Amino acid sequence: MKHAVIGYGRLALALVPALRAAGETVAIGRRTPGAGELRPAEAMREADWVWLTVPDDHIAATAAALPWAPGQLALHCSGATPLSALAPAPAAAGFHPLKLLAGDAGLAGAAVGIEAGPAQAPALMALALALGLRPLLLPSPMSLQARAAYHAAANLAASGVLAVLAEAQALWVSAGLTAGDALPALAPLTQGALDVARVRGLPGAVSGPVARGDAGVLARHLAALAQAGLPDDLMQALVQRQLALAQAAGRLTETQVTALQATLGKA
Repeated sequence: MKHAVIGYGRLALALVPALRAAGETVAIGRRTPGAGELRPAEAMREADWVWLTVPDDHIAATAAALPWAPGQLALHCSGATPLSALAPAPAAAGFHPLKLLAGDAGLAGAAVGIEAGPAQAPALMALALALGLRPLLLPSPMSLQARAAYHAAANLAASGVLAVLAEAQALWVSAGLTAGDALPALAPLTQGALDVARVRGLPGAVSGPVARGDAGVLARHLAALAQAGLPDDLMQALVQRQLALAQAAGRLTETQVTALQATLGKA
């Protein structure tokens, strides 16, 4: 299989070595080619599959500007972008690695959402396995509502966790502790919760005062937010979600649920 990768950002920096390590032939196409690279039209001239790894907002314009040949498959790796952005190509598919790419992080071990019709799906599933990815076959085409929910889920699981850690860091500092110590101290707790959730599921992994029905500790947490000058909206939302998990796990009595809701002012 011959591949052309158009654009060479963070995703391509992981994708190109992975493709080559799997025995695939890859040409890199850029508007300003570097050593060993080509202009986009040249890179895709003999390609079977053409990957558009440009920013999301540029996918449609890039697809419209390329000289497509019959039989070529266009792919993008954006979970947020519909396949209609690739309409100028003879065929289109999505290949969305569910992994944050930073530094030298590769793709192996991640799940990958594959959005493709029956003609392309088997080859893409096989490629995912060759790259060390776990293929997830998505509806094709995805509705706009489904795509938004899928992408929001991925974003919440990634950057959403950072928002929670930022709130935790602010509370850490309000306790008189050093800001630089917060992330090294707290991140292992986040990782530990994820590790347990993979084994026990989300309801089985929930812990802390909500899971124990400890309304007194929860009240002190809310007071700490107020003392730190922080709004309690995030804590309120998170506690409600934890409460649902704890109830799903059968951890709480009705009396405990009522006491926790009263502490939140929701009784």
